[in-house]
Amino acid sequence: MRKRNVWVAGVMVLCAAVLLFGSAFAKDQLEIAFIRATGEPYYQYGSQAAEIAAKKLGVKMIVYTSNLDPAQELANVQDAISRGVDGILIYAVSLSSERAAVDAANKAGVPIFFQYGYHPDLLPKSAGFMQIDLKGFARPLGEWMAENIPSGKIAIIEGTLGRGDAEAYTEGFLEGLAKNPNLQVVAKVSAEWNRQKAYEAATNIITAHPDIVGMFVQNEDMTVGVVNALERLGKLEQVKIVSQNGAPYGLDLIREGKLQLTNANPPSIASVMALRILLGVIKGEIEPGHFYWAPTQLISKENLNVAYRWDASEEEIEEWLKLPLPEPVIPPPSS
Repeated sequence: MRKRNVWVAGVMVLCAAVLLFGSAFAKDQLEIAFIRATGEPYYQYGSQAAEIAAKKLGVKMIVYTSNLDPAQELANVQDAISRGVDGILIYAVSLSSERAAVDAANKAGVPIFFQYGYHPDLLPKSAGFMQIDLKGFARPLGEWMAENIPSGKIAIIEGTLGRGDAEAYTEGFLEGLAKNPNLQVVAKVSAEWNRQKAYEAATNIITAHPDIVGMFVQNEDMTVGVVNALERLGKLEQVKIVSQNGAPYGLDLIREGKLQLTNANPPSIASVMALRILLGVIKGEIEPGHFYWAPTQLISKENLNVAYRWDASEEEIEEWLKLPLPEPVIPPPSS
């Protein structure tokens, strides 16, 4: 009987050891929550690339979608914290939701890194922020038109006004365009980032200005609508188009000669870099609270073959893991 008791006690000790070391082993694998604003392609490609990178880095990743709902976003943050994640990578829905997310993460001691939505009050409370320079992003597109179109009428098809991003893109583009005083902006129309509305806007612009020679369209989804309208009206060869984002369908338009230039801000490589920075903060290798410019890339037919793709392959992502990380920069002035 005594031998049996000793055997049972030994088994219990062994089981306890297995549970203890198993738990310790499980904790060795970091877990990151990726919270995206919507399930639209931009965010999908970003989260997919981050998931592939996380797997290669031995990190577990869980993905949430907030559906542009601040309440859902906060619920996602709280759920991630309750799961015991080691860090949060987030595309926030709004500034108010960012504040709630930061407060919840800080209270739980979980580092949180934001892609876009920079605000100076939140930077010291975060693992960091990464986004593009809105005006600087559009300025080269205006400069390209100033250099490549001798003279004539230009139109701008903007995204949704009121948040500040569409307005900043227009301002930057106009700064670049100003290098050629022979170019005149004759129309500015908001198509609210919508392909069909961009189609209608381009149709109306061409009707009012049949001699238009250039268009700045603020994203490539709208550019598809613009190209369709110009093709229907027989004006596509007459009008040079520049756009933004570097989406797969945008690269197709460049390949077909229907879009001359785009400035890409691929969510794929940006999310991979943001993940790497967040992991560095978690491990104590990178100081938190810094601002970073997201990777961008001017793409034309000449360099189409080296574009950072939204739908990056595992091999491409593996190469990105070897690239130097972005350096912290002085944040842009707050509006």
